[in-house]
Amino acid sequence: MANVVETVQAVLEPELTTKGFDLWNVAYEKLGSEMVLRVLVDRLDGAISMDDLVMLTELIGDVVDGITPDPFPEAYLMDVASPGAERELKRAKDFDWAVEKFIHVELTSEVNGQTVLDGELVAVDADTLTLAVMVKSKRQTVELARAAVKSAHLIIGMDRILTTDADFDWALNKLVRVTTYQKIDGKKEFEGELVGVTADELTVADDAEVEFTIPRAAIARASHANNF
Repeated sequence: MANVVETVQAVLEPELTTKGFDLWNVAYEKLGSEMVLRVLVDRLDGAISMDDLVMLTELIGDVVDGITPDPFPEAYLMDVASPGAERELKRAKDFDWAVEKFIHVELTSEVNGQTVLDGELVAVDADTLTLAVMVKSKRQTVELARAAVKSAHLIIGMDRILTTDADFDWALNKLVRVTTYQKIDGKKEFEGELVGVTADELTVADDAEVEFTIPRAAIARASHANNF
């Protein structure tokens, strides 16, 4: 089965790349009584559509049918799909793509007493992943050896907590949630676009484009969220 996967990957990858797509993963496995060739494809830029997947199903079918000699030991079904919102991260370029996104990591050995971590992937190199995680309501970074990563996948709907100047600079012109220790303009909770940042205050514009100035000393919690 490994030879089937390697053969299909080697043929499909250059073909899809020239057409603006990324071959995310190929699997060849038994599902019930049938063998299934599952091909996961994304766009190199932007989001893949259903029209793309319909076109790719025909294209990939033609390319795979043209492989000689035939690598498949028996008849199979083919499934062409998107990697999905919580896609698995395996290749080096998967992790490069996932920088500044939230991921779930399972480790082969403990780091700070944990073998499972959720956080923002803030940096990647050949040997290390750097993850920003929350520890007692504070954002801290932890370095993970790539060799110790058992599995990893993207996660959605997780807040990025904003605490440092770099966090707020990153969040400028993005949607944020802010809660304060005391009422400001009659409110203690603010949601909207972060339109201004200084050393002393934030400016948040709500859906009605009303701007609120929030002293940073009054902030109990601030976050950027994926799930507005």
